[in-house]
Amino acid sequence: MADVVLRTLAAGGQPGAKLADVIQRLVLKAAELGELESYQYLGAGGQLVTGKQFPTRWLDRLDVAIEKGAIDHLSIDRIVDIMLQGPR
Repeated sequence: MADVVLRTLAAGGQPGAKLADVIQRLVLKAAELGELESYQYLGAGGQLVTGKQFPTRWLDRLDVAIEKGAIDHLSIDRIVDIMLQGPR
């Protein structure tokens, strides 16, 4: 999924810019709250490194938010708060 998110970002303009801001704030706030997903990868020296990433389920939820017009009608902070509350 995430097709709608990618199309919106690629199209640019006000909706794309607002969505980019939503994603950026969501990552920052989620990092503060410990809500990012952990993953492991091989580092430059071949050692196993643990990193944090944006949960892919959020991309699906952002797709729905865009399709329902939430990106157009809600503030960035409200969208972030809803995303961090989890699915309804």
